[in-house]
Amino acid sequence: MKIGILEYPFYAEPEKTLAGLLELLEKAPEADLVVAPELGISGYEKALEASFLKKAFPTIQKKLKSPLLIGGADISKAKSAAWLITPESITKVAEKINLFPGFDEKKGFKPGRLLPPFTLKGVPIGVFICYDLRFPEIAKKLVAEGAHVLFCLAAWPKARLPHFHTLLRTRAIENQVFCLGVNARGQVEGIELGGQSVAFDPWGKIISESFGGITLLELDFSALEKARQLFVTSRTVSPSLLSEKILPLEELCQRVRRRKALGQKLVFTNGCFDLLHAGHVSYLARAREAGDFLVIGLNSDASVKRIKGPERPINPQENRAKVLAALSVVDYVVFFDEDTPEKLIKTLRPDILVKGADWPEEKIVGASFVKSYGGKVLRIPFEHEISTTKIIEKIRKNEA
Repeated sequence: MKIGILEYPFYAEPEKTLAGLLELLEKAPEADLVVAPELGISGYEKALEASFLKKAFPTIQKKLKSPLLIGGADISKAKSAAWLITPESITKVAEKINLFPGFDEKKGFKPGRLLPPFTLKGVPIGVFICYDLRFPEIAKKLVAEGAHVLFCLAAWPKARLPHFHTLLRTRAIENQVFCLGVNARGQVEGIELGGQSVAFDPWGKIISESFGGITLLELDFSALEKARQLFVTSRTVSPSLLSEKILPLEELCQRVRRRKALGQKLVFTNGCFDLLHAGHVSYLARAREAGDFLVIGLNSDASVKRIKGPERPINPQENRAKVLAALSVVDYVVFFDEDTPEKLIKTLRPDILVKGADWPEEKIVGASFVKSYGGKVLRIPFEHEISTTKIIEKIRKNEA
């Protein structure tokens, strides 16, 4: 597969950034795929302005000699995305999942979701965006779904360029795939971007480096097959161990202290979670988005019986904890025996305390305490008209 890498400067004026892209597209020879950086249509400035992008996409299509993979904002969802553009179609193929702390959010972007690999000329291609390079599970999932080559579209700072190259090489080796990082040049709010796009083969060997303009390279997928014959087991995705999530309070406190020392924000919520349903899952996903790690305080069986009555819980605490721990959005589960999680909250001191929107803030246990040291209280509405009680009532009605 013949690949063309486009590396050009970002400017404060999106029209100027686009002009640099269009100039390279005119000069670029035909290839199976031409690739440009994160937000390569506009640069970061005014990236979410719909009026600019509505004009930019058709302008790019008119200049194409080859399919183009490029970063650009998804205005409708406020996501940093990647697009496969051909003369006939425009298809979103990736969203930025992890926003760069304190920067992407300031620009108005929201976290995206993982999209599957797309296929071009029979080759499955996985794409992720800039900061997502630091999260190995993203690359592993794309490879598990068949990707033979990974593209990281980036606007990576020059000061951390060694990180960029090392992480790309690591993703190539650990997944036995080609891994290409396409990086922008220029400046974003005084931060110098590094350029120096690079491509690694499945053995971690550099097969191409770019220092601006147009770089052509060819991927030989026979090398991929040879690497995978020797290291096929490394392509599996390891499930999270449930035992690492369900912890006694003393051990959880140690982990919380370490993570807080790194500047990570603890999100806490609590409940019985007796029969886990879609309402719970969407609620917990929203909670996890509010910070860096989510701790669930789970009522013990004795606590549930006192609150809900002698027939509850339906599921014992060990089973309820295992089901919660199996959710990717849940980082830790800890039991509490009291009727309320007040003692737990005072011990953990969460940065964000989460409860359902049906609870007024003045009645949320621990709310005033969390706010006393600068923490936040977040009330999240349930997206589904469902509850454990309603599920039990429906089962009993059907049995009658």
